[in-house]
Amino acid sequence: MFAASEAESLIRRLTNLIKSQEELITHTNVISSVSQTLQRCFFYSIRNDEAPSATENAKKLFEIESVLDYVQDELNTGHWSEVPVPTRSCFTAASFIKCLLLLKLTTTFDAKLLKQCLKCLDLGLLLGAPLIENCELLTEAAKRLSEEINRVGEDSGIHSSKTNKRKLSNDYKVHFEKLCAIEVDGIECPSLEQFHREYFSTQIPVKLKGCMEHWPATNKWLDVNYLLHIAGDRTVPVEIGSHYVDENWTQKLMTLKDFIKKHYLDNDSDIGYLAQHNLFDQITELKEDIRIPEYCCLSEDTENDTEPDINAWFGPKGTVSPLHHDPKNNILAQVYGTKQLLLFSPKDSSYLYPHEGKLLFNTAQVDPSCPDLVKHPQFVKAKMYKCLLEPGEMLFIPMKWWHHVTALEKSFSVSFWW
Repeated sequence: MFAASEAESLIRRLTNLIKSQEELITHTNVISSVSQTLQRCFFYSIRNDEAPSATENAKKLFEIESVLDYVQDELNTGHWSEVPVPTRSCFTAASFIKCLLLLKLTTTFDAKLLKQCLKCLDLGLLLGAPLIENCELLTEAAKRLSEEINRVGEDSGIHSSKTNKRKLSNDYKVHFEKLCAIEVDGIECPSLEQFHREYFSTQIPVKLKGCMEHWPATNKWLDVNYLLHIAGDRTVPVEIGSHYVDENWTQKLMTLKDFIKKHYLDNDSDIGYLAQHNLFDQITELKEDIRIPEYCCLSEDTENDTEPDINAWFGPKGTVSPLHHDPKNNILAQVYGTKQLLLFSPKDSSYLYPHEGKLLFNTAQVDPSCPDLVKHPQFVKAKMYKCLLEPGEMLFIPMKWWHHVTALEKSFSVSFWW
């Protein structure tokens, strides 16, 4: 009875998060049998009567997994950007219902079960779309499960995991100094007015110093055990390979714990990088450790102001983002570790040999850290800028400015696009 009572208690806490049951079980964009199955499985999962037979339990789990398989096939048809939002929302709803069913049908309430449920919710967060009336449902449910996993208790820590606040090796600094490029200006915590006047309105890159001292992350995230405690069992997308243009590049879903052990702490032959992932909407506990820079309030389009897109960049030494540009202004905040950035003005785009086609149009063929002037002779006409971004510093990268990024140490960066 202990397992059943524990599971039922958690089911009640999760279902209390629901604001609209109708939104959860009704999806007119999918075939009626899918919507009907969602409804049956949901009400089955929250029933409080006597435990049904094992056969009925197995049938309901099979039904919800069939729904997820069907919707996932729809998600994988065509380009991701063309998948209808209602289809992704259906995947979100089905993921939540499967989590409830796993709890409902359990005979053993332990960390293994909770991690299985948590993975289910994370897949819903990664592949689905927020429900309109239940927009925080999976985020809050995953938070409850993480708390429950910590309560059940399992030591997932790693000894001697704290990153030292050491100075960067002189070898890197010597190499940086020898680079034939203009060093980006640095300024100590400018006022909003000064930043707007001298850099934002003129769209000139600048390194911002002394703007992150109030971030809890600058101390907390130095200890990997803190990240493991908060998010070790969460499923995240990890890029495998030297960079996304490489022919052997791929992506894998794994727990943050597995990523840290295999790719961050160990010298795995395959470089792994948790790159450009909206980690902070997925795991809101980590968002409490960062602060949106006040400079992100500036805009040339006040009618369409939105909150910045916030992404995490977490990985070992040697990760590379090839030369590319972004469609928005960017402040790259370096929580710890050091990165080298090479930048180019949009005016020099023609000298950087952008890829043709829609997929990589914003990525250059030339590697500015080691250019092949036989293949790319026009590159010599481009004016290169350089920046050594160290812990506690931010770099303002204006919209459409090209930038190539190399991690010189293990590092964690946060980008703010607006």
